[in-house]
Amino acid sequence: MCNSTKLKEIGKKTSNLPTEFYDAIDALARSLESIQKFAHKFSELVTNIKQIRRDRFCLYPSIESGLIQIQKSFSETKYRASEILDKVSEHIYKYAKELSFNRNISIYQLSKIDKIIKMIKTHAISYCNLIDDFLSKPQKELLEIEEKIAELKNYMYLFDEVAEKFEPEVYELKVAAFPNVKLTFPGERRKKGTLFITNKRIYYLPEYHFIFRFTGKVRSLSLNEIKEAEQKKTTFFGNKMVLRLGDKEKIKLKTSEMLLEQIQTIFSYLFYERERFLITDLYFLESFNFNLDYHSLQEKIDRRINDLKQTPFTVKPENISGRDNSNLRDIFHMRENDEVKQLRIELKAAQDTLRELIKAFNDRSITPEVYFSRREKTKQKILTIEAELEEARQKNYRMNGNLHASLI
Repeated sequence: MCNSTKLKEIGKKTSNLPTEFYDAIDALARSLESIQKFAHKFSELVTNIKQIRRDRFCLYPSIESGLIQIQKSFSETKYRASEILDKVSEHIYKYAKELSFNRNISIYQLSKIDKIIKMIKTHAISYCNLIDDFLSKPQKELLEIEEKIAELKNYMYLFDEVAEKFEPEVYELKVAAFPNVKLTFPGERRKKGTLFITNKRIYYLPEYHFIFRFTGKVRSLSLNEIKEAEQKKTTFFGNKMVLRLGDKEKIKLKTSEMLLEQIQTIFSYLFYERERFLITDLYFLESFNFNLDYHSLQEKIDRRINDLKQTPFTVKPENISGRDNSNLRDIFHMRENDEVKQLRIELKAAQDTLRELIKAFNDRSITPEVYFSRREKTKQKILTIEAELEEARQKNYRMNGNLHASLI
């Protein structure tokens, strides 16, 4: 663990040395403080998120995985920081012992003394740069999660404020539908039908139990009729069509492995794995890209209400047999010119160089000074090539488009 103990040891060793060394030690101390501040910030964020979990019985999956990733990155940072601090401390003390300041300093010794002082400062600055570099990734991830949490809190507050007005408890969100599923309730024979899953209930409709028929065809049911299945039990033969997610009654499903995997995945989101709490947040299933805009809450709810009034969960695949694919073939057969090909090769080579450079630094085979210098040059080269490649591609695209138009 990287802490201030090492700095105290350095301070004792260098207590009799000139004040020039204190600047270097202060630089190291500031780097360690930045690590401690990050750890404190991360701890506060975890506490904040745990509170949200207690309030809502759920948490967005990407926030959890983001926290795990930050924890891994930060653990690596602490390990590397402690390791490098040991080496930097040794270098500083080694150079410090070589200096002897007295009144009879020879002019020929000044250049050597100046060089040693510069080396000490270089080591301290390099360490500071390394810490900043190590923390850049977890700090960026931490900031993203903080933004998500802030947005989520505002969203939940607004949702709670308008909950009574919109009566969200009467609405159900359709999640998925699985046809041709064989289901067995306790003490009953297996039945084949369609399994509907919403955020509140499971609906199982045996395919041969509809009594409304038109010219031999089974009548399609609207979602409203499905929602009111409990009140309209006379509409169907049987009384086990609706199963609440909170019920402890066990059922057996028999269907393909692919469908079983999909159903299992859905339930992993509908329930929090260990506590088995039913998720009550209406928009937990809305989207997993987490770009929720709580200002448009009313629009979202209105859209959901209209969506619930639509018939079927399942959507028929579009008929694409008559689709004209000639334009697609023309696009796929466009040829890259020599300039684009060459730039792509150069870009790949530069990216490979950067990867090798990072690998060499992680393996401790190059010094920090060399690493930072070459890394910046390589990154700049990559940006330049990417800009040239994009321009060349646009030019090539226009040329191909003109050629295609002339052929037509």
